[in-house]
Order: sequence, then structure tokens, then C-alpha cells
Amino acid sequence: MDSLPAHRLNFVASMTVCASDIRKIKQHLQIANPTFDPLQHILVTPHFMNQEAMKLIRELGQEGRSVTFDSGGYYVQTGRVSYEDLFYPLLQIYHENMWAETYILPDYVPTSHDDKATVQYKVETTARTSKLFYECLDDTLKPRAMPVVHGHTTKQIDLCLDTYIGMGVKKIGFGSFGTMGVKREVNVATQNAVSLASYVIRVAHQHGIKVHIFGLGVPAIVAMLKGIGADYFDSSSWLKSAGFGQVFMPFMRSYNITYKSVFSQLQRGIREHDFEMLKTMTCHCCAMCRDLAKLRSNKMYRAIHNLIALSESVERINHGNLDAVYAIYQSGSKKYREEALKWLPKN
Repeated sequence: MDSLPAHRLNFVASMTVCASDIRKIKQHLQIANPTFDPLQHILVTPHFMNQEAMKLIRELGQEGRSVTFDSGGYYVQTGRVSYEDLFYPLLQIYHENMWAETYILPDYVPTSHDDKATVQYKVETTARTSKLFYECLDDTLKPRAMPVVHGHTTKQIDLCLDTYIGMGVKKIGFGSFGTMGVKREVNVATQNAVSLASYVIRVAHQHGIKVHIFGLGVPAIVAMLKGIGADYFDSSSWLKSAGFGQVFMPFMRSYNITYKSVFSQLQRGIREHDFEMLKTMTCHCCAMCRDLAKLRSNKMYRAIHNLIALSESVERINHGNLDAVYAIYQSGSKKYREEALKWLPKN
């Protein structure tokens, strides 16, 4: 099998959580003792974290990890804060915490629920406000600023790209995926959005700019992210899915591990035998999933297992053993098998 692009794909663990959860994550990572650090890149939204939690995140940064500050676009998207009320508090927070590696500029996320006029308004507002926010940043933070591209059409994408390339930034984000859920809080990789993301990456790379893909992150789409040339992607799915009893396996969809019933379609859980087969199939084994009883009963065991499985998927595809990766996709669900055919190079 031919090789994928030589660039490195980086997973960014989204963890805007309380101080207690940060401590639990660190403690369980020590128990897991993985061969690589799945928290090498971290994303948090400081506007929604208290001082104690921020202190712990800074300590993680001082240990050699890179920290990205998110502007809170997700919280605007879900209606927790208005876009207009974000600007000045965010500017103050960034200037009070000048130790992060990347500072995301405020973006106004379009959703699948928005009509064309609303999408256009949000795109124009994002580009205009990002430039204004950038100009208000301290000069030492400007090289670390990351504006976000939005749009449902190439013309809207170009409006953002032209603005940001003119600003001279080194990194941009893309976050205009389809949305679902009651509050439009779940991003979905529609074909149009993937095509637009590919376009953003191609143009950005021509100008020496790296691209961060927002809010998509399950092991099954790692091949797609690598295939389109993304440099970074973030996700909180490793932690959220754990709360719903879901566990990841490298390059595969999630499985419910907490329900023991195999008869109820709604509450069907994976059998222990089947789970062991998945571990063998994916060549995955970590300290968190050796004991199925603990994995079923302990949310943090599931979270760290998911974190490792997702990071492991990225590590493997970066190292280029594509035949093994493709074999896992072939054994998985039809949906992702067909997607892998699109993104993994063929002989």
C-alpha cells in the first residue's frame, strides 16, 4: 500500500473540565502508563474554567505539553453565551494568561439549522471580528493567534481565508461541519464539509499555514483526517462517550460496554468474548481495558482507555503501517470501511 502524506497528524485532547476531573485524568494516566503521552496537546476553554482548574492545566503545560486556548465558540453554538458578550472578557482572559501555545480567536459557528442569510452573517461576522480581536491582542500573542474559517460555500470560505492570510497567522482552524442534537452541539462530517475542509487545508498549506480541524474526533475518522492533510484535530468525545458507557477501539466505532443485556436493542452491550476479539483484531491492550468489570463500572477507566485508543490510532497512522490499519477498517462497520477506501491510498 502506498504511503499517506508525510505531514504529522496531531490529536488535541479537549478537556474543559473541573479541577477534580483533571486530577482523576492524571491519576488514571499514571495507572495506565501508556508508551506515549496522549495529552501531548491539550485544548481548554478558559472562559468556562475556574482558577484551580486553570492552575492544573498550566502545570500540564509546564511539564512540556502544548496548551491551546479555545475562544468558546462551542458554547456560543449551544446557546450558553452570546457571541457579542464574548469579545472583551475573552481578550482580558488571554492577556491574563499569556503562557499558552495557541489562542483561538472568537468564532460564530453556523449550524445546520441556520438559513443561508444567517450563515452568511455568521461568516462575515467571524472574519471581521477575528481581525479586530487580533489587532487588540498584545503583540507577543499575535504569532500564537488562530482564527477560525467558517462557511458552507467556497465563496464564504475564501472570505475567511483572504482575511486570515492577510493577517499573517501561522495556524487556522476549520469548524463548519454539519450539526445535530437538541442544541446543535454535535458536529457531523458531511461530504460537503469534508470537501471544504480539504480545500481550506490545500490553500492554507500553500501559504505555509497549518490547519486545525475542530470538534471531530473518533478513531474511525482518523484515516479521513490524515488523508485530507489535517495537521491537528481536537475532540472531547473520549471523555463524553465514557460517560455514556461507550468505549473506543483503534480505527473503529464506539461500543457500549456498560449494559450486560444482549437481547434489548436499546441497551445492548458488547459481550466479553466479542470485546476480547476486538482487542485482538486491533492489537490494542491497555491497563484500563484488561479488567472488563472495571471498564464497565468505572467512567474514568473508560475515558482513559478511549483517550489511549484515539491517540494510538493517530500514532499508528503517522508511522505508516497502512496495511494493518486497512485490515482493521475492513473488519469494522460497512460505513467506515467505505470511508477508509476513499482516504487510504491503494497499491
